[in-house]
Amino acid sequence: MSLDDLFPKNLYHSYIVEGEGDVALSTLTKFLIDRGDIQEQSPDTLVQSYDSFTIDDSHRIKEWHSEMQSGNKKKVCIISTKFINHDAERTLLKILEEPGENTHFFIIIPSAQVLLDTIRSRSHVVKFPHPEEKVFSKNTEDFIALSIADRLSEVARVIALYKDAENSGGLRHHAIELVNAIEKIIYTKWQKNNTDKNLTFILSELAKSREYLSIPGASVKMILENIALML
Repeated sequence: MSLDDLFPKNLYHSYIVEGEGDVALSTLTKFLIDRGDIQEQSPDTLVQSYDSFTIDDSHRIKEWHSEMQSGNKKKVCIISTKFINHDAERTLLKILEEPGENTHFFIIIPSAQVLLDTIRSRSHVVKFPHPEEKVFSKNTEDFIALSIADRLSEVARVIALYKDAENSGGLRHHAIELVNAIEKIIYTKWQKNNTDKNLTFILSELAKSREYLSIPGASVKMILENIALML
């Protein structure tokens, strides 16, 4: 499927683009420039890449959105990020609920599932065929099967990859991916034995972990270590 198929000339007002940030950002931006939808160095074009999209970043988008259009063509905002916190999502949602005329938003993120349902419902979701590199060396079932000590070692190895960026958006994304994958496996087991209190407890803790991971400042390291201990 070509980019013209994914993004027809008559653009929808907002898109969620699932893909690897740098690749999707550069490919999409070049495509829109080549097709004449946007112009480089134009105030009607805003292209931003973030590790983690914060409330301050959303205010910048809101300010840009409120500015008068300088030309007669489209006004386009392309955001690439690995993680969006809840406060920023709510501000972004208000913008998407009442987009300006001829204004189009592209939110590039590894997975649309981390976004609010209300944002997804107001956007077209498309996938770029570029899988993101996995940082956990073990697949999920193997990770669960490890001893507690080995699970903690795997968590420590992943945390070390980010060095001084322990609470980065990239790490939070990978942590959420792990939580979702573990939850899927545990939920399948629970469906076969829904009276198992241990499985019920793990599912509850995983849901809490996913919520904590969306809170700015919450320690990703502590959340992952807790998951490693409880499995």
